[in-house]
Amino acid sequence: MFKSCNYCRHRKKKCALEGPWASRCTECEHLDLICEFSRRQPSQKRRQTSQRIATRVSAAAAVLSPTNNSWASTGSVVSVVKDGDSQSNFADSKYPQGQKIILKDETQPMLKSTARIYREHVQPLTPFLPSEMIHELNESWHPTLQQCVELAASIWLHSTPHIDISQKASHALKSITQSEMTLPRLAGALLMILRFPIFGTVHASLLMGQDLPAPILAGALVANTWLRLVDSSLEPLDISKNYLMTFAESVDNSTFAHHYLRISDLGLRLDRLRVAEERDGFEPDAKPLWCRLEYECLFWAVQLPTSLLDLRDEMPARPEAITIHSLHNLVVLKFYATVLSRQETLGAMLALRPVPGVLHYVCSLVRSVFICPREILIHWSLLSDIQAATARIVLQLWRQTQFENFQGLLNLWDDALNRYPELAQEVRDEIGPGPWNIDQTDGYSVFWTFRDLRSLHLQDAFPQLAEATMPSPNTLID
Repeated sequence: MFKSCNYCRHRKKKCALEGPWASRCTECEHLDLICEFSRRQPSQKRRQTSQRIATRVSAAAAVLSPTNNSWASTGSVVSVVKDGDSQSNFADSKYPQGQKIILKDETQPMLKSTARIYREHVQPLTPFLPSEMIHELNESWHPTLQQCVELAASIWLHSTPHIDISQKASHALKSITQSEMTLPRLAGALLMILRFPIFGTVHASLLMGQDLPAPILAGALVANTWLRLVDSSLEPLDISKNYLMTFAESVDNSTFAHHYLRISDLGLRLDRLRVAEERDGFEPDAKPLWCRLEYECLFWAVQLPTSLLDLRDEMPARPEAITIHSLHNLVVLKFYATVLSRQETLGAMLALRPVPGVLHYVCSLVRSVFICPREILIHWSLLSDIQAATARIVLQLWRQTQFENFQGLLNLWDDALNRYPELAQEVRDEIGPGPWNIDQTDGYSVFWTFRDLRSLHLQDAFPQLAEATMPSPNTLID
């Protein structure tokens, strides 16, 4: 339909030529019309829907950050969404390719109480300190743990990162890992282990047989899960499969931390399914587990509060939203890459093939990961690891399918923190000098259409899956 002339596209007719010599399609020839081709304009319905979403997101952002909404004063940012255009065109885009607008709160003055610093700037992101380690008097804190709390607050998602802070944190974490691992040291490391690469610390301490408090154990499991998903060599931890979701119930569901634990649970389940499949081979009895995981991944976003929504790449979003959607994208990409690489077993069992609809959906996730701003990468080094893991996935899918969009998307990846020079060179060698033509025809609609159709298919195959989702708290998604 998107390659039809204007008349056939409007009438939803098949646009056909009698032969290569014809100057007009059969319909235009029959009606004696000029056969014209032009870029498809967004539908009026989509235009109205996008205007409504843009207005409500703007209002929500203004409420969340009433003193720092200069981004909305000109109206230029939200106008990207208001026109309802689902066909991103880099040539005439209002913003340079790969730019993401960040909504940030006004920087607050640093508090003097370590307990308040933790509760206001650290706990909403990484709630991994047991109550017995939190003291109202600064003098009562363990020195190393106190330093970790202050450093974690210094790289709060809404603060401006500084090189000296990163270096200070690196030195502090290095001293922690080189010292005897006590509970306070471990708790402090867990507040930042996914922000700075100190692999192995958590796993080594757990093997010592310590009886860990619930928050510390949850933090250790979260760290182990994400490090494994970004291809670390850590061994999986033998902890109850429901542990993270049980712990998440004790955390305020309006915070980043609650949904961070939820997406970590999905990542943990995927990792354990992959381990079981590699260890035991293909097991048909595992089909319900794979289907339920896919279904919950597809509907994960409907439970997010408005402050954590990142509806479109061209829309502004808060740092927490960009971060948590990158985490979710990695889980989904790992899931589909695993299934598509095992076509004779998992692919056949789940009825998933590397067809254009599936690959376009994958591409939309990949692009969202690759355009994560460098400023966010500095706050959470895990996001840099996620980008590198995504690049490996795209390389794998490109070699498997030769789908041209993958070449162009790999060109979007920039090893911004210079942590993966060998992988960056491998990508350059693979994709060549370009140019690359990314076919984004209705790519945004393909994303939602695939999600809806795929979830309906899974519901039809397993009616009990509908019980896995909860009503959305967001009127934006309804």
